[in-house]
Amino acid sequence: MKAIKRQSLSEQVVESIFKYIKDNNLKAGDQIPTESEFAEFFQVSRTSIREAMKALSINGVVSSTPGKGTFLQPKAMNTVIGEDGTLQTQARATIAQIMEIRTPLEVLAIGLAAQRGTEKDFEELEEITHQYREAVLSKAGWVQWGTKFHTKIAEMSGNPLLISNLRFLGDTVEQYRENMATFYEDKSYYIESHKRICEALRCRDVEAAQAEMQRHMHMTEDVLSMIVDEKNATEFLPH
Repeated sequence: MKAIKRQSLSEQVVESIFKYIKDNNLKAGDQIPTESEFAEFFQVSRTSIREAMKALSINGVVSSTPGKGTFLQPKAMNTVIGEDGTLQTQARATIAQIMEIRTPLEVLAIGLAAQRGTEKDFEELEEITHQYREAVLSKAGWVQWGTKFHTKIAEMSGNPLLISNLRFLGDTVEQYRENMATFYEDKSYYIESHKRICEALRCRDVEAAQAEMQRHMHMTEDVLSMIVDEKNATEFLPH
């Protein structure tokens, strides 16, 4: 049985700093608060902040310039905290490489969902599809409902490893979803695609569900590729 890891206060502060970076949409080169400001913000001692900042500096996440302040380094955009509390750098990947992995997993998930989904699952997915359509028509919140659609299908697969991997891959392209909202105006394809997927799942037609998901993901890859120049994708994706 794996022992429960006790996090030190400085480790908790590191997590809080990463959350602060994400919540405030900070980018490489942006200045972050001082130790005093973070101490007040998180209601902890400056000693704990100093220890956390030292860990971030050693790992190349931040860099301090005397008289100017502490600034985020490019590595900050590519660093996550592992389950063991260590800082980990995500693998360099392009949109094509991400979708090369994500697409077959989405196809696998929907196949399992067609076999394992319950009546309640189908009803919930149909409600999500309805809410997605309404959000598209109102031009507000469609990104969130689109994410919920894929999350629900992954959950219906009943495979925790599949769920976690699809969540990670989905999060990896999270920064592009809002761009899709403005870049790709005509979303009628996605509305119809979601509807066809729901119908195939209702009929427990694995082949039809997987075929539609394959088309769905290829369309998504095409849109993402239009947003991001494939040759420069590694400047934006974790590396």
